[in-house]
Amino acid sequence: MAGTLHNEYFLLRHGRSLANEAEIIVSSLENGADAKWTLAPAGEEQARRAGQVLAAALQEPQRAGKRVVALSSPFSRTLRTAELALEAAGLQGVRLEVAPELRERWFGDDLELQSYHRAYGTIWERDAESTSNRPGGNGESVEEVSGRMRALFKRLEASHQGCVVLLVSHGDSLSIMQSTMLGADTRHHRRFAFDTAELRPLAQVPPGAAVAEAGMAAGVPAGPVAVAEAVVARLE
Repeated sequence: MAGTLHNEYFLLRHGRSLANEAEIIVSSLENGADAKWTLAPAGEEQARRAGQVLAAALQEPQRAGKRVVALSSPFSRTLRTAELALEAAGLQGVRLEVAPELRERWFGDDLELQSYHRAYGTIWERDAESTSNRPGGNGESVEEVSGRMRALFKRLEASHQGCVVLLVSHGDSLSIMQSTMLGADTRHHRRFAFDTAELRPLAQVPPGAAVAEAGMAAGVPAGPVAVAEAVVARLE
């Protein structure tokens, strides 16, 4: 790849879900795929608004004529978000690919379907101590999530060129993804936290999450060369 990033990536977290409204953790593939944990009505509206933001971004001159590729986690809340966002963006003809790599971080048997009050805070505190922390007894560590995100980008960079790629996923999965691919310290992935239905270019470093080693400042889009070099370095 020699420092060249073949595609431009947009990251989208799912809209407010019924699991969010119930304030419980739904992180297993079996539970997450169940339609009972799809989007809440407010989340559907959020997804449509995200699609409108995406449509505006696609109209910018540097993206004119580029093919759009869309991938989603297999969870019902992400699939519904992707469907609504693509529709609102006028991209109904884009085939939505289900990507297992984009699934929710598995928070472990001990936490599945339990209240997330205080649980997430404890998990993230332990993440900040070690990327090998496994929540809920047998959950996924930051290292493991980071590994599957690197594998996904390697696959996409090998199979697509000159595309705008939309990745629809979950809070921890996306914060770990972005911190990984930009070369940040993944122990502090929460500095890259996503709101529900937040659409963010991979190159957009959020406030408080400067990636000094890659020459990227918080709150502004990083330069294409800096992003390309950071991402490609993660794939080597």
